[in-house]
Amino acid sequence: MVCLWHMTTHKHTIQISSGDQAHLHAIIKKGKHNARVITRARILLYSHEGVGKDVIAASLGIGRSTVQRARDHYREGSLIRALYDAPRSGQPAKLNEKAEVHLVALACSDPPAGSDHWTLELLQERMIKDKQVKTISTVTLWKRLKNRGIKPWREKNVVYPYAHA
Repeated sequence: MVCLWHMTTHKHTIQISSGDQAHLHAIIKKGKHNARVITRARILLYSHEGVGKDVIAASLGIGRSTVQRARDHYREGSLIRALYDAPRSGQPAKLNEKAEVHLVALACSDPPAGSDHWTLELLQERMIKDKQVKTISTVTLWKRLKNRGIKPWREKNVVYPYAHA
């Protein structure tokens, strides 16, 4: 471990068990983890040695809040909580199954009067008009249709009820 200048005991020192210390040293030495995890391991080890938040932040090239968060997560949870990000829920899907079926049906139907094919903007307007969604981006529509191999903006899509022999 790199020797840090001004190593002083700080009131925010954390106590790490010898087993956790061994695990942290292994993470740093093996280098098989992503950079974020290795940095957090260093933060915890330096904090255990009594190195201050400002010194740790400066030596690792990170913000003071990053040091504090790693310390807090270790105190509140465990080593795993301090090293790894918690899963994120993400934004809920804009299209439910019913709305996606409606989108596919629209894309495979005749385009509105005055258009020779469906555009993403026309599909967007129609999905909102039909009250399938309140708002939706054309990118979301494009991704859903692309996953199904449907490209109404390029060609007329025909759905055959039976395979032709």
